[in-house]
Amino acid sequence: MGEVLPLKGIFSGSTVTGLGEFRTATADVIGVAHGGTGLATIAANRIVTGNGTSAMTAEANLTFDGSTLAVTGNTTISGNLTVQGDFTETVKIATEDPIIALNTAIGSGAANTYDSGFVTERGSSTNVAIIWDESEDLFNFITTTDTGVVSGNINVSGQSAIKTGNITSTGNLIVAGTVTGVTNLTMSGNLTGATNVQLTGTLQFDSGQTVSEISDDTSLTDGAATSLVTENAIKAHVSAQASAFAIALG
Repeated sequence: MGEVLPLKGIFSGSTVTGLGEFRTATADVIGVAHGGTGLATIAANRIVTGNGTSAMTAEANLTFDGSTLAVTGNTTISGNLTVQGDFTETVKIATEDPIIALNTAIGSGAANTYDSGFVTERGSSTNVAIIWDESEDLFNFITTTDTGVVSGNINVSGQSAIKTGNITSTGNLIVAGTVTGVTNLTMSGNLTGATNVQLTGTLQFDSGQTVSEISDDTSLTDGAATSLVTENAIKAHVSAQASAFAIALG
């Protein structure tokens, strides 16, 4: 059966004198109490809402075209939100959860092959990221050509600079470059791989000894308890003493 038009009674006073078709031109509607919407027309893709008594509302800010649900305004979800596709075009994310879990789709008994972390898009500048680098088995502060939509190994194009306060390490500190601007360096482990270490204060070891300078004084007259002497100073001093001893022997 095809679509049919509803009929309405035509009254003369309280008496029905005939039947007629509902007409949108005369704003004919069927009320909510009689199973209708109370609306003459509904715009395309609009979702209809109601309060149970008066005419329903075709929401302008709530539409569905068969594949996309579009909401203009705030959305409150009292249950769980499960997203099986990409979560994109978000202006701001604020959460009360103090812990954010990443890579939760992996099973507890499965071996992980994915890097995980955060990528910052920087437009015309090189992107930067903080990731757990699965191939290196460490946290890595990097520059990258990736945009964060990659799954697997994140491209590491270089290392990014880090500025921080105190650094506490319970293991070895491995430095491939130069350590500069350090006021005090207290070590209970090893410092390896450093090209240069420049201190503005003292170097203290876990046994309590401190080093305030590395002296190149060839006369060794300073006698400071916290000075280390260079190989050049020792060689020059020994050579001078040997020459003086030889002269004294004649």
